Amino acid sequence: MAFVQVAIVFSVAFIVTYCAVPLSRRIAVALGAIDQPGYRRVNRGPVPRCGGIALYLGLCAAFLAAYIGLVFFDWQLNDLYTLSGINYIGLFLGISAMFAVGLVDDVTQLPPKLKFLGQVVSACIVAASGVSIGMVHTMFAQAGGYVSLGWLDFPLTVAYLVVFVNITNLIDGLDGLAAGIVAIACSSLLFLVWQRGSVTMALVCLAVIGVCLAFLRYNFFPASVFMGDCGSHLLGLMVGVISVSGVVRAQGFVVMLVPLVIAGVPVLDTMSAVVRRLRNHERIDHADFGHIHHRLMRAGLSQKRSVALLWLCSACLAVAGCLIGSFSGPVQIGIIALLAVALFVIIWYFGLFKPVLRHHYDNKGRSGPRLPHSQGKQVK
Repeated sequence: MAFVQVAIVFSVAFIVTYCAVPLSRRIAVALGAIDQPGYRRVNRGPVPRCGGIALYLGLCAAFLAAYIGLVFFDWQLNDLYTLSGINYIGLFLGISAMFAVGLVDDVTQLPPKLKFLGQVVSACIVAASGVSIGMVHTMFAQAGGYVSLGWLDFPLTVAYLVVFVNITNLIDGLDGLAAGIVAIACSSLLFLVWQRGSVTMALVCLAVIGVCLAFLRYNFFPASVFMGDCGSHLLGLMVGVISVSGVVRAQGFVVMLVPLVIAGVPVLDTMSAVVRRLRNHERIDHADFGHIHHRLMRAGLSQKRSVALLWLCSACLAVAGCLIGSFSGPVQIGIIALLAVALFVIIWYFGLFKPVLRHHYDNKGRSGPRLPHSQGKQVK
């Protein structure tokens, strides 16, 4: 992978996104997609929420630049097995459909079931385009140690992609949090796909990192624009596609967990939210104030420090994920064991499952915690 390819794709993604954010704000205002201050929100003033439009335009521009380089300048994009049999037009349509679902939700506030249906349909388009887990490596299989997932491949791939979409959506609770975590996750995925010889997936990682960093200029506290569901849906799907095509596909069962480790902060936050809401006999999509970032703010941290701490945790998990994917045998098992201990300490310290362990917790009132008035972001 030549330096010029890296520089062009990253620069195009960054510059187009940076220039398109003001346009996305004007579109949000014209469509009435504004987050107003309220009980379930912590922003002090109205903030447009369609910043995902800029992210989408930045990614499209970066992909177009890569395509032009491939066709007209003979870029060598060696991908081994990672992108074999993928219909790129179908993939683009699936990504665009997921973005459209989020954009419509930002403007009209779709019912949860209809929104979820849109996510599943979009993920089905992506999976039908050829993005799939395919097969996994296991010592118990014959024919080289690989076993095909058969008919389970399609539904498992769709579920995998939808999970990444929703964990990114749920972690988008503080200014700059989701964009920063996705940039960190894609940085570690960049290392893994580069190890596996996929230049194309490496360029996709660079494009996602570029749009996230450009968006942070406007989205970091105090945010002048939110990415909205169109942005979180888009970034979540991109992380899912990269992890499936570049890391999970034709790998061992342990390596399949690496992307989940890399995205450990939103994954853990989502798991605790699901358990907490089921315990309270509430819908899974019911908003509350029990997310990790809410607990940090209740502990007295400012929004900037909360985001910085979660970024640091994501970086540590990203390094752990890269180590798990790079080693095998006792070293790999040792890393996983240390990670398990660290996660147990985090869960215990922050009380992420406290509503589950304390059977009489919050059964009488739903007033929710007090959040600092200086913070700015929608509660999810």
